[in-house]
Amino acid sequence: MPWWPLIEPVAAVNDRRNLIGMNNSADPPPQKPAALPCVLACSGCSHAGELADHTARRLNHLGVAKMSCLAGIGGRVKSIANTVQKAPELLMIDGCPLECGANSLRLAGVTKFKHLKLHECGVRKHESEVSDETVERLAQSASQLLSQNTTPVLA
Repeated sequence: MPWWPLIEPVAAVNDRRNLIGMNNSADPPPQKPAALPCVLACSGCSHAGELADHTARRLNHLGVAKMSCLAGIGGRVKSIANTVQKAPELLMIDGCPLECGANSLRLAGVTKFKHLKLHECGVRKHESEVSDETVERLAQSASQLLSQNTTPVLA
């Protein structure tokens, strides 16, 4: 017996779906979840940069924000630039007073963003401990900053 008679015609499959409500065009389309803010981190070579990176990753893991790639902004990667531009809100997390992340955004023409400066949260470049407790504390600060209904700083 040939294999093709064993394949059910597409029309028959669609008819069966309509009977059980799987293909009902009267059903409303599924709701898209609200777009998350975008978070970028400096990820520098010091403990402060590591904490900035871990904090952004924690926000991403918690579903508070979607992490994207700061290097992609500097490298003019179109898909990353589009992600950042389309985000309803942008949070830049810088680890130390040099604020390389914020400066990179400005050089790329991105001027509207919220800015979490970890050095203002007590983080010191080569002295601060990289621990789960520290990351959790910084993630809470970042979440609070995102929840504030303020206009992003025009840098």
